[in-house]
Amino acid sequence: MKNGSSKALMNNHINDLPATLFVTDPEGNILMSNEFTALTIGMPLDELIKANVQDLVKAGYYNYSITMEAIQTKQRVTKTIKTNQGFNVLSTAIPIFKNTGEVQLVVTKSNQYKGKLTINDRTYNFLYPAENKKEVIFIGENFRIVAESLAMKQIIKVCNQIATYDTKVLIYGESGTGKEVIARYIHQKSKRCHSPFVSINCASIQPSLFEYELFGYEKGAFEGAVEAKKGLLEAANGGTLFLDEIAELPMDMQAKFLHVIENNEMRRVGAISNKPLNCRIIAATNRELWKMVKKGMFREDLYYRINVIPIHIPPLRNRKLDLVGLVSCFIAEFNQKYDKKFVLSADDFQKILWQEWPGNARELRNYIERLVVTEHDSITNQSKETITDWFTIDHFIKSNIENRWKLKDFTAIAEGRYIQHLLDACDGNVTEAAKKLGVDRSVVYRKLKKIDTIHL
Repeated sequence: MKNGSSKALMNNHINDLPATLFVTDPEGNILMSNEFTALTIGMPLDELIKANVQDLVKAGYYNYSITMEAIQTKQRVTKTIKTNQGFNVLSTAIPIFKNTGEVQLVVTKSNQYKGKLTINDRTYNFLYPAENKKEVIFIGENFRIVAESLAMKQIIKVCNQIATYDTKVLIYGESGTGKEVIARYIHQKSKRCHSPFVSINCASIQPSLFEYELFGYEKGAFEGAVEAKKGLLEAANGGTLFLDEIAELPMDMQAKFLHVIENNEMRRVGAISNKPLNCRIIAATNRELWKMVKKGMFREDLYYRINVIPIHIPPLRNRKLDLVGLVSCFIAEFNQKYDKKFVLSADDFQKILWQEWPGNARELRNYIERLVVTEHDSITNQSKETITDWFTIDHFIKSNIENRWKLKDFTAIAEGRYIQHLLDACDGNVTEAAKKLGVDRSVVYRKLKKIDTIHL
């Protein structure tokens, strides 16, 4: 069941899956690699690119070096490599030769894409994973952009193009995809980078207080206003104003905010004169604003004013390559924060890869923190609910709904999967697994055999 569902899903998304990569010299010294390769052996990437493949094999990081075989035989070599973290990677090592016929480089990779490498003004054609470079941009302590997928690299490219202009930007994306991170990146790359970045979550402010928070007020503007207060608009003067969840902006405030945008000025509550305002406007939403405009829930004129440069951030489930970089960054972050040495296993990575992550990067970050803190590094540390791998089962059901199994068949599949996980935890000891399950050994065999009779 597990293999069948994984293969079907892999065929659908083969171009969006992470791939391993080594580029080595004739002595096996690693010149280039990527984050996924480092993850499969539980080693930071910066350490991996200082290593030699022969030393990695001797240290037990993986079982065999096809790179060295390719160097010695001067032929392409393809074999399945087993890593210390439980990954089984079908890899190919391709030697690249000098004019003299000696090996100059070896490219060892999994997924195949066409590529080129230029050395000493000579271009070599070979196959390697297209997405082999990860870009991690740190924007303050708690903000980072990981760009391994083509979609995120394209977003970074657009941001770099527009950052120096004060044009307005509207960022679309589900909750947790990193809309504020992108807004901060644009601010950081702009000429306003040394001025304030003021973030407003429109959904978190009570409608009755919105005007006071946004525009500020003068002393005596209302009962209790014993002194004047600067609003968030003034606080952003000279810098960037980021309005998150702008769809939640009350209709009366939409009209007032439109005036601010059109005239570059604002007035505190209780004031008799306007103040000039010079700030860049970046807005974000997880809703479809145009549909809200058609329903009269959002002003059309404001929509057009803020939607000059639209940027859509795809959900994490559509950016599998970014999962690898984010997972690696989060593990490194929490290992340092909690003084841990957590390493992700192949089983845990498979769960992460096929999870849909409705909470996107925010949910993934919380999940990794939980793994690191609880030292969740083996199946024996998992709860019964985790062992059943509910989100993978849920995805399996959705992916195979056309099979229309009978309830007893699906029950057999779920039971078989749970038994198999427990067997793995017991190192294949059926007696021990049966004891933990509270059943006879024969029941374990019978239920595992039942899965083979079901057409998956």
